[in-house]
Amino acid sequence: MGGTTMTANDLVDGCARTAVGGLRRLLGDDLVGAWLIGSGALGGAVAESSDLDLVAVCAHAPSGDLVQRLVAALTQEAMTWPVRGLEFVLYPRAAVASASRSPQFALNLNVGPRMPLHMSTDAAAEPAHWFVIDLAILREHGLALHGPPAHELVAPIPRRWLLDALGDGLAWHAANEPALHQSVLNAGRAWRFAAEGVWSSKDAAAGWVLARTEDPGLIQASLAVRHGDRSRTLDPARVNRFVREVQALVQQAASREPDSTPPPAAPPTPVAAVSRRKPAGGT
Repeated sequence: MGGTTMTANDLVDGCARTAVGGLRRLLGDDLVGAWLIGSGALGGAVAESSDLDLVAVCAHAPSGDLVQRLVAALTQEAMTWPVRGLEFVLYPRAAVASASRSPQFALNLNVGPRMPLHMSTDAAAEPAHWFVIDLAILREHGLALHGPPAHELVAPIPRRWLLDALGDGLAWHAANEPALHQSVLNAGRAWRFAAEGVWSSKDAAAGWVLARTEDPGLIQASLAVRHGDRSRTLDPARVNRFVREVQALVQQAASREPDSTPPPAAPPTPVAAVSRRKPAGGT
């Protein structure tokens, strides 16, 4: 009898559940929730190039010693994975109970076989836009691996703030991203959100963009590179032009939105530490 072939999404899901098991052992009852986001939640994971994006919330800010033990345990685990690596963010519950343009995480860790090690406990030292966008995606699409649905803990973020964060992210890509296909695909996802208010995977966003862009060849080449075709090359000038055009569209959309103050956060709902499995097929 032949074995079952695991998909990239299966691999991401399995690695995430192993990581959450480690969080449970180290945080105990202080672990309020843990969720998979990124391609593991939105779909379209590619084992060789996708990250495992994991967000957790704890009841209280962890001590420095506990942070170091979390980093050591997650690093040891993530270095054995077939995916590119782990992007993990830990928040105290109070930090996500109300919206902020500068979310105050307790730990931000990037580590993996094909990912440079980065660890920070200082939110002020990190570009805030990444965390604003991730919390919005978490609230709508996070797959619960422990605890309640994310929307029960994470406050809604005003659309104006999200568009501003997307604009900042596009500026970062234009200035810093060496992987040109990532700049193109992230720009496509930002364009779709600005137009429709929809968070989607990179592949799904690219399909949406293909019906609207004046440079479909750039999108097709970016998708090919993402899925392992190293024979394809991208013209930096075309990439920059596309990213800048999308940035202008996002800024126009932001200018039409009031710079609103978010509604008061509801008090945290007490939750039991339970594990919820991903529905078959995912999103």
